Amino acid sequence: MRTISGKGWGQLPREIAMALAGAKINGSESRMLWAMVYKTIAFNKSNDGIPWSQLEELTGIDQWHIGRAINSLLKKGIIFKKDNVFGIQTDFSKWEVPPKRVAMRERPPNQGELPPNQGDLPPNQVDSRDLSKRTIQEKGFSTSLEKDQIERNKKGITRSKEIFKQLMRDQEAKDKAFIKKKQSDLSNISGKKSK
Repeated sequence: MRTISGKGWGQLPREIAMALAGAKINGSESRMLWAMVYKTIAFNKSNDGIPWSQLEELTGIDQWHIGRAINSLLKKGIIFKKDNVFGIQTDFSKWEVPPKRVAMRERPPNQGELPPNQGDLPPNQVDSRDLSKRTIQEKGFSTSLEKDQIERNKKGITRSKEIFKQLMRDQEAKDKAFIKKKQSDLSNISGKKSK
């Protein structure tokens, strides 16, 4: 992608971008860090004397709390301060938690290899590296057992519904018989009174 230099573009080096992407910082620290990136790198400077009022304006963080975010970034080694001049620390080895991709210049000898076999897993347990669909089918961990259980559950639910319907019909018949008997008793009582 081609950038236009006269329209306010700053060049952020890829190493710094990768380091910032992997930095373990909270929200206030992030806003403060990006304000410093803006005031330095966006203007093609390695460092700048940035007044706290400008940091407050850029970040929306109250001046009382700006010091906390700056001190945290200084402690983590992500930024540096010399007199009243701030800048982004480009020596990533000085970061408290250096970003993995930037700090490691060479690959470890076993990079890309699987770890050695740690022994057999207990039955019905699979190494997480072997959870592909094909592996599950090859090792016999298919979902057909689950399908059988689901089918049995459906049959049980259907049978329960049938039993419930029969119980409701029986109760309804008992209720009708009870009502008919009460009506008969009432008519017998009222017939005796009229005689």
